[in-house]
Amino acid sequence: MHRTRKTIALLSAASCAAALMTIAGCSKSEETSTGKADTTSTAAWVLTGAPAGEAVSVADAKASAAEGDAITIRARIGGRSKPITADSPVFLVMDMEVPSCADMEEDHCATPWDYCCEAQESIKANSATVQIVGPDGSTIETDPIAAGLNPLDEVIVVGTVGPRPNSDVLTIRATGIHRVGG
Repeated sequence: MHRTRKTIALLSAASCAAALMTIAGCSKSEETSTGKADTTSTAAWVLTGAPAGEAVSVADAKASAAEGDAITIRARIGGRSKPITADSPVFLVMDMEVPSCADMEEDHCATPWDYCCEAQESIKANSATVQIVGPDGSTIETDPIAAGLNPLDEVIVVGTVGPRPNSDVLTIRATGIHRVGG
């Protein structure tokens, strides 16, 4: 089921609330020599509760989201053998409808979050990149793993759609992330 721009626009209220929570929870931040904002609070972007409003799937977002749209997606961290790395504000997510190797009855995969049981075309069509940003929109230096995120975690991501050079690319510039069940 495809969402319209109106549905994505309705999510802006949730995005604004998440942004306000992020701003309220942030410590003093400064611009570093790398051009990234440095925040003294690793968890400034961590949402302790699920954001209000409906989250869309990665597939629906890829079909209808435009650069600059406020958006909330629900996804699972994964898509390659190292979808999330310590000290990097960028990680990959997969659409919840795509089964990981861990969802298979006879899973013998050492890294089920890489979705090696799926065709590459499916991974490409159902994945997105999440980039954690500060209230000013610049990438922050943070460690998602230290904040409790791990491969195969289900997350709700609130942010803005980044540049879309083509329909295969979906980057969410995240101001808030909620780990479902955590």
